[in-house]
Amino acid sequence: MGIDVAESRRGLDLVALDGDRRIVAARSHLAVVDAAQLVHELEPSMVCIDSPSQWSTSGSSREAERELRTVGINAYRTPAQDRAGPFHDWMRAGFTIYEAIGHDYPRYRGGDVMGTAAEYFPHASAVVLAGRIGPLKDKLAFRRHVLEDHGVATTSLRTQDQVDAALGALTGLIALAGGSSWVGDADEGALLLPCLKPTVRYLRVEGTPLVAGGAGKTSVRSRSQSSLTTMARQTCACGCGAVVRRTFLPGHDAKLRSQLLRKARTGASAQAELKRRNWLL
Repeated sequence: MGIDVAESRRGLDLVALDGDRRIVAARSHLAVVDAAQLVHELEPSMVCIDSPSQWSTSGSSREAERELRTVGINAYRTPAQDRAGPFHDWMRAGFTIYEAIGHDYPRYRGGDVMGTAAEYFPHASAVVLAGRIGPLKDKLAFRRHVLEDHGVATTSLRTQDQVDAALGALTGLIALAGGSSWVGDADEGALLLPCLKPTVRYLRVEGTPLVAGGAGKTSVRSRSQSSLTTMARQTCACGCGAVVRRTFLPGHDAKLRSQLLRKARTGASAQAELKRRNWLL
């Protein structure tokens, strides 16, 4: 399950995906108590929340945000509590949902993600899944494209907030299948990424293929054929971060399949990922 957070007057958006990456719930403008009730009713394997899990304890930003900047991903800085102002009301709303579900889903602090509430960042999830930073003017279309490219149909997602919540749910599914990493500090806040530890600096690539209205058809804006070649770059699907022309570096598909088979003995999410890739024997 993914939960997109905003200040209380706008409410929370929630999207849940099953193991086949199908949308099983999509809600908007929820009060915290209603979102917490849906979490209780749906009993997801984990919850991903688009909000810091606590204030900074290490200065004007958290370690997670500083680490993201080193790979080219900018995020809002989370200040210390005594430095927070009205702008940070959406973070306060995020803290309330962590607290509301904390008895059943403790805050993720690294390690096994099962049964936790983990911080994610829609922009970071989209970037690492696409292997590039999308165009500034087409953020929504870019994120729809990322979801569609990873098996999530977006036609029923009406708003940017629902798309961002779906990116949270997808981030959680990938983490449950063993394809994630995190940045930050376990005590200050661990931010989940749907890839293995990034080893490259992500660059903005204009002219990214865009999903037209979420209908699965793409249109391309580019100035030259060389732009098409550049924008087609993607990272290896095993999560190593290497730029590839196809889905995997040579041998990395076998590596991922082996990891999933080991996890599938005890995890339904890994079994679902094997099924999605048609790797089941």
